[in-house]
Amino acid sequence: MEDLSETNLTEKMLARQLTSVETSMISNSCKTIEQPEKNESLVSPGAYSPRWFRLRRKAYWILQGLPLEIFENALSAISTSKNKRSRENLLDTVEKYGDGNWCYEFVHQGTSLVNKAKSLEKIPENNEEYIRLLNAARICFNVASYPHLKGDKNADKAQTIAVQSYRDMLVASGVKFKELSVQCSNGNKTPIRAWLHLPKSDEPVPMIIAAGSYETLFSDFFLLFTRCLAPHGVAMLTLDSPRCGQNQSFALDYDCSILHREVLDYVVQNEPMIDSTRIGALGFRFGGNIVTRMCYMRSQYIKAAICVGPAINRCFVDDRVLDELPVVVKSSIANRIDRDVADWDSLKPILSQFSLKVQGLLGSKTTVPIAAIGFADDSFCDRNDLKLLANSSVGGEFFEIKKVNLVEASKNFYDEIIQWYGKFFEIRK
Repeated sequence: MEDLSETNLTEKMLARQLTSVETSMISNSCKTIEQPEKNESLVSPGAYSPRWFRLRRKAYWILQGLPLEIFENALSAISTSKNKRSRENLLDTVEKYGDGNWCYEFVHQGTSLVNKAKSLEKIPENNEEYIRLLNAARICFNVASYPHLKGDKNADKAQTIAVQSYRDMLVASGVKFKELSVQCSNGNKTPIRAWLHLPKSDEPVPMIIAAGSYETLFSDFFLLFTRCLAPHGVAMLTLDSPRCGQNQSFALDYDCSILHREVLDYVVQNEPMIDSTRIGALGFRFGGNIVTRMCYMRSQYIKAAICVGPAINRCFVDDRVLDELPVVVKSSIANRIDRDVADWDSLKPILSQFSLKVQGLLGSKTTVPIAAIGFADDSFCDRNDLKLLANSSVGGEFFEIKKVNLVEASKNFYDEIIQWYGKFFEIRK
């Protein structure tokens, strides 16, 4: 394993000599940010606070494998810092890279985890702990770069270290994987970056292509593969969305599934271990928008799909929903379409183009069966959106679940994923 703590990149990050625009100032020229005391539009309780620019996605990150102590240590250092903030009313806006800066504190914690992992690297009986520490480090570096904005140089550097940690973790876990570079037909000279994870098999296997939301990076699907798909002999293809992570150089517009479609085409044509007659798609939030478009545009490949809380219509056209979004979400959206959140009203017509209903897709039929899964009282994707999605799909179904603890919700979800896909193509039991 490469000693990440001794690379020039990590040394520079911990030396506090980096210069970068503070994250809350990127794509947001507003002189002040005033946030409401409560935000009821979020599915994850406790993530929002008016005193923080970022959403503190504690339950999600801990579920991924970030130790609670590490998370609390970083937040404590951030909230108690006396250093100058870009926005004095928001705790996680410490201006300079150093003590109290969000990116610095999580990189610091991640590097500590990498060093602990390194001490166990060559001790076979400690391999499980070694993998656990690398995974925790990977999450730390990902959190350091959150919300993954283009132009955030410190975040980009943290992401580079996160990718290296992910490679090391996959190797230590014995996971067979391929890093794909696929040329995009839109003329972009930078190739699309994607990751193909393969289960142990001597024969061609089914595959799920997974797409996440704006705050999701490709490596966040590690547990989906190791705990859900791989045990059933299913491969996983995943990649960062346009303007995010490894695919930051690609513009985001209404045709948001272009990268996923082109990588899917490449895999079908060039990867003999993938059974092209057994491919499914899984999308969360904005990833649901990507997956739904693919169900129309690549229906010859996708045999079944699942969309969870998909951002498909209401969240793009309802002024009340758009105006109540937390500032970090508004900034992220503006960043991905190369705009400034300061003129939020001018962005709304652009965002309406992302509505699959406005595009004319929803309401017409796709032959791909889609499980439209939503949460009660979810303003991003309400019951009308879910029903419209299910009814726009031959064999589609609509499921609404109560808002519950994220850990509780995940317990049966993996089984339900396998059961849904198993209805439409053969999966190893």
